[in-house]
This record gives sequence, C-alpha cells and structure tokens, in this order.
Amino acid sequence: SGLIFRSSALAFFDEEELEPVRNLGIRTILDFRALKGIQKDPDPQLEGAVYYNKCAAFQNFLDDLNSPGELASLIFDEDQAGNAIDVLVSSYTASLAFSNESYKFMFDCLLAGEAPMLFHCSNGKDRTGVAAMLILLALGIPEEIVKEDYMQSNISRQLEIDELMERFKLLTGRLGNARSFFTMVGGVLPQSADMLLSEILERYGTFENYMEKEYGFDREILKKFRDMYLE
Repeated sequence: SGLIFRSSALAFFDEEELEPVRNLGIRTILDFRALKGIQKDPDPQLEGAVYYNKCAAFQNFLDDLNSPGELASLIFDEDQAGNAIDVLVSSYTASLAFSNESYKFMFDCLLAGEAPMLFHCSNGKDRTGVAAMLILLALGIPEEIVKEDYMQSNISRQLEIDELMERFKLLTGRLGNARSFFTMVGGVLPQSADMLLSEILERYGTFENYMEKEYGFDREILKKFRDMYLE
C-alpha cells in the first residue's frame, strides 16, 4: 500500500487536485505519453520526484501481427462477430505487452526500489492500464482480479463515457458497434484485457515465463519483487 500509483496525466490536474498527489511522497514519475503530447501539456514538477518520459505506445501496432492475413483472420473470425473496432483495439492493447522497453524500464525502477512510483499516460486507462495489469500479474494476482482492476477505468471514467453516449446518441442507437466504440474512447473494453491475458499465455505458457523472458524476472528476482511490494 502506498508504493505504486496510476493516474491520468498530471498536466490535467488543477492545484487542488495536485495537493493530495504532492503528499504521496512520490519518488519516480513515469510518463508513458509521446513527446508531442508532453510538449503540449507538460507535467508539473513534484518536489523530490524524478521524472522520466518513456513512451509506451508503438508507432504501428500492426507490425506486431505476423501478417496481414492474421489481422484479417482476427477481424472476420466468427467468434468476433465481425466487430473490427473491438478486434483492432484489443489487438493494439495486447501488442503493448511485448517487447515494450517502457514497461521494462518500469519494472527495473520498481526492482531498484524507486518507489513510491506514479505512472501515467494521457487518460490513465490504456497504456497505463496495461502497465497496471502487468504489475499485478508479476505480483501473482489472479487473472480475474487483474481484469477487474483494468475495467476499473470504466467506473472512474463513467461520466466521460456517458457524455459521449449522450452526445452521439443517434449513432449509438443505429450502429451496432457504436456503443463499443464510445466505451473504448472514454474507457476500456473487456475484450482488450481478455486478449492480452490469452496472448501472454499462448506465447509463454505461464505468466512467470512471460516475466522471465520479457523482463528478466527469473524465479529468484520475482520472489524479491513480490517481497518488496506485497504485504
């Protein structure tokens, strides 16, 4: 408790909202946004905190798919009911979990004890949501709780989702996938968490193997990590 925090970009906090953040004793801030967004809306400085910009998004997530045929098979798979939006978003989300130097840096910082840590992207739900899922998996938290934490964004951002639904209510009433689209814009899709978890297991067999191959967390290091961040 009190060691790892996730949020939206601190640039969007007013002074009243920043006050409790300043009292957390944050030592490390990881900003997962791209440089363009950071230059437009830079984070305020927190006394005593070291700031790192480590963009967690890929320039082209389609590069992570083996071939155009694989993408087509995902979109037109009968189980996906032809919902291209859900599949594309979920595929992008899952792709973040592999060969991502930003998350490797995050785990290295945590293992080095550079906590309390706060990490964020723009809205604190996609890149940040995946980072939180991976931390929970590293700590041995059950899949259902990991997914529940990821979906917490839809509770925290319910107002934004409702406003989008209301603003575009004509579309949500006429287009079958419009509701998914606006949920994705304002929050997150459960399919994204499902695809990420299943892709890790498909590639590595276990979450422990994933941690070792992607981040160098063998059994001994993983135990050290859990001793550091579990009560």
